[in-house]
Amino acid sequence: MKIGISAFATDSGKSGISQYAANVVGRLPDLAPRHDFVVFINRADADWVQSWHPRLQVVALPDWTGHPVASIGWHLVALPRLLRRHGCDLVFMPAANRRLAWSYGVPSVGTVHDFSQLHVPQKYDAARMIYIMRVLPRMMRRLTRVISVSESTRRDLESFARVPAARIRVIHNGADLQRFAPRPRDEARAAIPSELGIPDPYVLYLARLEHPGKNHVRLLEAFAALKRETDLPHKLVLVGGRWNGAEVIEARVRDLGLQDQVVFPGFVPNAAIPALYAAADALAFPSLFEGFGIPVLEAMASGTPVCAANTSSIPEVVGDAGLLFDPLDVPAMTRSLAQLLQDQALRQRLIAAGLERAAGFTWDKAAAATLEELERAAAV
Repeated sequence: MKIGISAFATDSGKSGISQYAANVVGRLPDLAPRHDFVVFINRADADWVQSWHPRLQVVALPDWTGHPVASIGWHLVALPRLLRRHGCDLVFMPAANRRLAWSYGVPSVGTVHDFSQLHVPQKYDAARMIYIMRVLPRMMRRLTRVISVSESTRRDLESFARVPAARIRVIHNGADLQRFAPRPRDEARAAIPSELGIPDPYVLYLARLEHPGKNHVRLLEAFAALKRETDLPHKLVLVGGRWNGAEVIEARVRDLGLQDQVVFPGFVPNAAIPALYAAADALAFPSLFEGFGIPVLEAMASGTPVCAANTSSIPEVVGDAGLLFDPLDVPAMTRSLAQLLQDQALRQRLIAAGLERAAGFTWDKAAAATLEELERAAAV
């Protein structure tokens, strides 16, 4: 069969959803050589999408279709027509918590990553909240099959979006275990581009600079307490592009007097990220809400011990392979950081446990399970 795929709302490679789309869609042609895949995307991102796999047929559309408001209208009006024009038997929406159509004319499968708007105040502006809270859930209920990336998101799909449980399947995200693997510290340090200005040693947090959702401010407060209470030499490296509320995070660094202790490398190219994980002494992940939390998994696969928030899907990913803390409790976060950096026996235990746990989450598994859902929907 021919499967149409909307690659819109995947952030041009700068988010977890983009990693999902690239790793899952990019594996489908090899898993299913009997099927054809046609991917719709705006022209500016067409080369990036084509890089996922040479056998993908990429249909490049005018760049205005990538604008959020225009993209919503395009999915409602133009996508069903394009699916008919290209003879598609099925449609796959890998960012179904952002873009959907009311109807497609063919069976449909969508992946819902999170309902962060339910759990994080001030996440989006009022207009976007209307679309996300009132319109998208109705569209989700019209999908033939719905993929959830975690049990946490599945619960929200059932309770908030009211998608029938029988139409939902949980398929966890993965990590590329070829890219993310332990390596000697010297080798990892040498692979980090010098222009990023990464110090040694350091604690890493990889998330866009978004306030309040990613909880950078409390992490900064916990790190300031850690520096006051211990003689640890570590710096805090906050990797991620500026987003809503970035100025609040930067102001808190100044208020706490941490200008010499916190490094902002900005958005870091994917090629440098494996080395950043492998060279870090720890990953801190205090996010208030995550649909999955890919950085936690990638850090564990890299042999880096993790301390993370005990909310949403994060415990589902970490299991017993990391330290969990209440992300609203700054002293608890400080204790977790101190314990993770100072207790060598604990570090070694968590490193071993993290490697074992990460091995169970792979993109190959995720893509294979997704293909099963696509074929299941086509048979309905």
